[in-house]
Amino acid sequence: MNTPSKMSGLVLGGLLIVFGILALLETITDLSPWIWVAILVVGGLGVLAFYVTDRTEKWLLIISYAMLAVAGLVTLLELNLLRDAYVATYVLLAIGLPFFVAFLNNRSNWGLLIPAYVLLVIGVFVPLTEFGVLDDSLVVTYILFAIAIPFFVVFLRNTKNWWALIPGGILAIVGLGFLISEASVGYVFAAVMILAGILILVRQFIKGEESPQMEELPGEELQDA
Repeated sequence: MNTPSKMSGLVLGGLLIVFGILALLETITDLSPWIWVAILVVGGLGVLAFYVTDRTEKWLLIISYAMLAVAGLVTLLELNLLRDAYVATYVLLAIGLPFFVAFLNNRSNWGLLIPAYVLLVIGVFVPLTEFGVLDDSLVVTYILFAIAIPFFVVFLRNTKNWWALIPGGILAIVGLGFLISEASVGYVFAAVMILAGILILVRQFIKGEESPQMEELPGEELQDA
């Protein structure tokens, strides 16, 4: 019976040999893209089968997913179902998907959503520009809103995190300023900063008034008498 380390060595060694032979053949003759697709699909499913037999080797899932994702990309390109401009979107979303799946398996690890969200925002940006939804004047607004959204999510998830409204609100208002008029954004940004500072100061004064007064010490009571 193969131990996990031996199985990992067999998988990794076998993949290196196969792709080494294919790379050698590629230098001699022009291999059809469909041959690469077939090898990637068979190899990806084979690695997945190894993982099913021993689920302690988590890295096998990464290799399997990467091979199948590349096979899907080549297939879509060969069938002309994916334009060259959207290749970056496909790659970014393919990289971000495992982070989101990992979060679904362990929802206490919110950190996994950060790379998934960043890759999603960048990946969606490309088709929006290609379809003409985002022109040059809306790019800054899109970026600012994309950065602001996580702060609002943090506040909505727990309203005690009121601090998240400050950067989120500032980014959203500045983004709205760019959307309305690029010339007015400087005034909007300055006004938002001043307003945020006033709100923080007011909150501090309210806290000070609500704090309980210190009780007088016995010595002070004697002096008053």
